[in-house]
Amino acid sequence: MSGAPADTILYAQTRALEHAAELPGIRPLRIHALAFPLHAAELSATIEERDPFDLLDRYVGLAIAEGGFTRRADIAVFLGLTEHTVDRVLRFLGGIGHLYGSADALFLTERGLRSVRDDRRYTEKQERLRLYFDGVRCGPLRTAHYAHGVRILDRDTAHAQRTFRLLPEACGFRPGAVQELARRHDRGEYDLPDELLNLDVLEVGRAFLPCYAIRAHDGRRLRTLVYSGVADLRDHHLEEILGSWPTATHVMESADSEDPRDHFAEWMRERGISPRSLSWVDHHSVRCVLPPSRYSDREDGTRGKGAFSLAMLGAYVAPRGHVLQLWCDDVPTRARAVLTRALAYATATRRTVPEVTAFLDRVCRQLEPDPAVTLDDLRRHARRAGYGALDLKE
Repeated sequence: MSGAPADTILYAQTRALEHAAELPGIRPLRIHALAFPLHAAELSATIEERDPFDLLDRYVGLAIAEGGFTRRADIAVFLGLTEHTVDRVLRFLGGIGHLYGSADALFLTERGLRSVRDDRRYTEKQERLRLYFDGVRCGPLRTAHYAHGVRILDRDTAHAQRTFRLLPEACGFRPGAVQELARRHDRGEYDLPDELLNLDVLEVGRAFLPCYAIRAHDGRRLRTLVYSGVADLRDHHLEEILGSWPTATHVMESADSEDPRDHFAEWMRERGISPRSLSWVDHHSVRCVLPPSRYSDREDGTRGKGAFSLAMLGAYVAPRGHVLQLWCDDVPTRARAVLTRALAYATATRRTVPEVTAFLDRVCRQLEPDPAVTLDDLRRHARRAGYGALDLKE
């Protein structure tokens, strides 16, 4: 059995925690790596393709539709062709669904009439596709879940890994789920284009969507924020389902009831950090408060045991899923951390002034330097660090 690291299946937990921590008023408390149950439906469908007409096909169709000729012999005379040539064209048009009848009574189908009208050869092609439905209500996943960065695990792969806890499905696949989706006017938002017709379910298997469910406090109540591989990180679709599913709530609340101190103690002991470094911000959230000497901007890998990069100051770590924020009470050190992170952001690619200003605002809210670090401060820091003048777009 494989214990694949989480970030080979989904991005690292810290990325989701950082995103959640940037939301106004949100304090992450616990992170759960879950595998959300899905039904994977293999379907067949037809799609109508549009291609240019071959010359003879077009003129035979026009002879029937606009010339009113319904006999093979009359069409041949009208076009100045042999009956053998016309017969070959008629058999082809019949084979692609444009024509029906006999040699003495020929008629265009609806598709054939449209093809003549639009001067496009419409043909029907068989397609195979896969659609995913959640295992809680058997509702379809949104198009964002089919994007390149979203990894969905098949049954065997899901059972082989040990990072994401597999949640049991709450309902079986409903036979009418595909046709219900096909009738929706917004079906394209669920990765089912309008062009796909005659849908037929061939096979249904099990699959799982890896995600992080972050339990957080917003100052009034506990909330669950869900992150999968969708482009904008936070998965509001999955969040709504998990939030109303008692089984998922029970799984998370059972783990939330554990005392995090034991998990923190083991993590700190491995790094030579004193238990006295723990500081509870409030009833829900805790910080690991370290002196400035524990944070270094050295990038040569020579930091000692229990030391962190300056860019990690203010970041969230999650020993056994319990969230802990790395902190330093020294304000100048926190200001240096803001500058370090902002400079890395501003120089990674060419940024705009509004982008860098917004980033500074977010990091200042997180690290609480006093006074707040400004764009002018960052420009001076860049020159001191050897980057010269920051080349920011307006």
